[in-house]
Amino acid sequence: MDIVFDLLLTLHLLALLSAGAAVVGVPVLMGRMATVGAELRPTFGSVAQNLGRVAQIAFATLLVTGVLMVWVRFGGIDGLSIWFWVKMGLIVVMAVAMAIGGRVRGNPQAANIVAWVSRLALAGVVLSAVIAFN
Repeated sequence: MDIVFDLLLTLHLLALLSAGAAVVGVPVLMGRMATVGAELRPTFGSVAQNLGRVAQIAFATLLVTGVLMVWVRFGGIDGLSIWFWVKMGLIVVMAVAMAIGGRVRGNPQAANIVAWVSRLALAGVVLSAVIAFN
């Protein structure tokens, strides 16, 4: 089962990389949209939407591979530390931020706040995962 876990972990880390790129990249693109000419705004918007879709797919992949890794390695959630539950709570924060982020794009101030909440939650997820599983 070690090879299965290793493959799941690889997929999980690749999805984390993709989600992180989107969480950081979309706000940067949206910030730049204000400074580019009107002819480039649709292109920037399209790239931001594509990164948003990548983040959603990556998030779903993280959920599936995460559950499978816990099941393969530990046989369930019994005995997992409080840091596992901190990580799960931060994942919920990220999911809510993703949902809100799609609705506040027209409000740059709100979008910036949501972006920072997403970034901090992602950093917290990584930190709590390291503590929980190390």
